[in-house]
Amino acid sequence: MLTAAEAARAIAEGDLTCEAVAAACIERIEAQEDTMKGWAYFDRDAALAAARAADKGPSRGILHGVPFALKDIIDTADMPTGHGSPIYDGYRPGWDAPCVAACRDAGAILFGKTVSAEFAHVQPGPTRNPYNPGHTPGGSSSGSAAVVGAGMVPAAFGTQTTGSTIRPAAFCGTVGYKPSYGDFCLTGVRDNSPSLDTLGLITRSVEDLALFRSAAMVLPYKPLVPVSLTDLRIGFCRTPWWDEAEGYTKDLLTETMEALSRAGAQVTDFTMPDGADGLVEAMRDVSGFEFARVMLHERLHHHDQLSERLLNGRVADGIACSYDGYRAALATLEDYRANLSAAMADFDLLLTPSASGEAPEGIESTGNPVFNLPWTATYTPAVTLPAASGPSGLPLGVQLIGHRNQDHRFLSAAQAVEHFLDDLTV
Repeated sequence: MLTAAEAARAIAEGDLTCEAVAAACIERIEAQEDTMKGWAYFDRDAALAAARAADKGPSRGILHGVPFALKDIIDTADMPTGHGSPIYDGYRPGWDAPCVAACRDAGAILFGKTVSAEFAHVQPGPTRNPYNPGHTPGGSSSGSAAVVGAGMVPAAFGTQTTGSTIRPAAFCGTVGYKPSYGDFCLTGVRDNSPSLDTLGLITRSVEDLALFRSAAMVLPYKPLVPVSLTDLRIGFCRTPWWDEAEGYTKDLLTETMEALSRAGAQVTDFTMPDGADGLVEAMRDVSGFEFARVMLHERLHHHDQLSERLLNGRVADGIACSYDGYRAALATLEDYRANLSAAMADFDLLLTPSASGEAPEGIESTGNPVFNLPWTATYTPAVTLPAASGPSGLPLGVQLIGHRNQDHRFLSAAQAVEHFLDDLTV
């Protein structure tokens, strides 16, 4: 399975054609999709035709010929956008979301749309974990994590309002990235909670994240800067929810911390500023208040087609939250962002769990997002890296947190940790 960067280089150097890369992805899709059910929409012939057309023309950019996929809440002009709901079966927007248009303009080939939980909330779709179909892939970016984890495409976009990119990426053994809030344009991406929503990426390497980040933001590509572990100051952040992590997750994080320290990184404990416990309630109030209003059309006109989980969950939270409560929650989050930024001043990265443990059995639960929630709340960039396997043989990740609005620096440091972890597992 090639990474996006490896595929781009092989195509640019003439070692592979765009069609050959596409055909290899299609072969994996056709072999696994009946069991895994990661795609909401996939058109084999259109993907091959686009790859053949790319082979006939000049290179269009840094992603020329690289296959990618989109969570099915992101608009496309030539494919339906279903939002994980029967309400939007067959719905076709008249445009590409800017992130789609930008990546296509850089030469990437869109293979299709991946399954999302209903309106990127918690009611799961049919997707199964690529490592064990008896387990969830996580959510709400379930299909995006699963198709990358299965090697069907090297990259896919997801979204995160609490933990919907990082957690499924960890469950499916991939690299996941939630950028600093506001970096990626969200036009054409279904709103969930506009004060928190973040477009995310799921790939096979940190280098891939840098490529797609550059393309999606329409920025000149800058290769990641080589970073020595000995130059990194890493905070080991257990968070106030450490007791919710499985024992093997705690062991993995502790062993990773100790290994990084032996390799020369400056690793010390990091305690989150006072008030972290209040983030859970504040996030519930902000996301609920906004989601209940974002969903107003569907609630008024398609109420019987909405799941009880959606109506009794975030919508109910939002209806119960007063305007004064909502404004107070926004202020709580903003204050905590400043406090966290000050507390992180002496650190380059934080090391913390990606999830409480392995992907849960069954597909009714997409997992506990508590280890993702504080970083979405504080607008900081986050990356999960595959690090080990759990007792059931399913992937475990470790999560890295960086400074807000310093994502290129953060990804360069994350790549150093990625290479270290790769060497550990060889």
